[in-house]
Amino acid sequence: MIFKRVALIAGLLGGAVFGSPQALAEDNVGQPSPAQLRAALLQPTDLGSDFVRRKIRYRKPLLDRDYVHTKACAQAVNRVAPLYRSKTATWIVRGELAEGINQFIVSGTASRTAALERAAKVMVRDCAKGRAARLKKDPGATATITKLPVGKLGSGMRYRLMEPRNSDDPTMVVDMVIIRVENTLIALEYSCFYTEYDPDLTRSAAKTATAKLQKALKQ
Repeated sequence: MIFKRVALIAGLLGGAVFGSPQALAEDNVGQPSPAQLRAALLQPTDLGSDFVRRKIRYRKPLLDRDYVHTKACAQAVNRVAPLYRSKTATWIVRGELAEGINQFIVSGTASRTAALERAAKVMVRDCAKGRAARLKKDPGATATITKLPVGKLGSGMRYRLMEPRNSDDPTMVVDMVIIRVENTLIALEYSCFYTEYDPDLTRSAAKTATAKLQKALKQ
């Protein structure tokens, strides 16, 4: 299958943080516990009565570099690859359908969280060009990546795969949103076949995820 169903996964970027002891201390203030982060994860009932936990857990890049438009986008995808190491994650699917929400939460120092957020924004900037492009791996297919407006929640993009031999509509749709609350990031992905696509589910899930994280961080 050309498009790999994947999980948008979050993790900390590696690297040391340099600075004075006071700066380092301030950078590490307010680190949430693993229990707090787990409490912030979406539950199937948060999305609807027909959602259940997915047994298969995908931990691969959202976009394969062979299926993106430009070299800059491929490089941006590579820079975000370290995000796929989060231990605080959940995979939720609507019944037996190939429609689901994947969520990954990571927390770290202010500097590391900022670096991770910048990497995600660069991916949106370099990939979401809004034009259809043929795929090298399948000349008969095209992909379109556009910015996904999510207001003040964060930054997002939408990937649409078009298989002309199937129909005039996209075969696959993936919405991706990155949300920051203090020094914690949420990576949220909604993926499905186009015929199952619910345009309101991404924003609804993002709002719920944000509210749950804000509540968990106060505990």
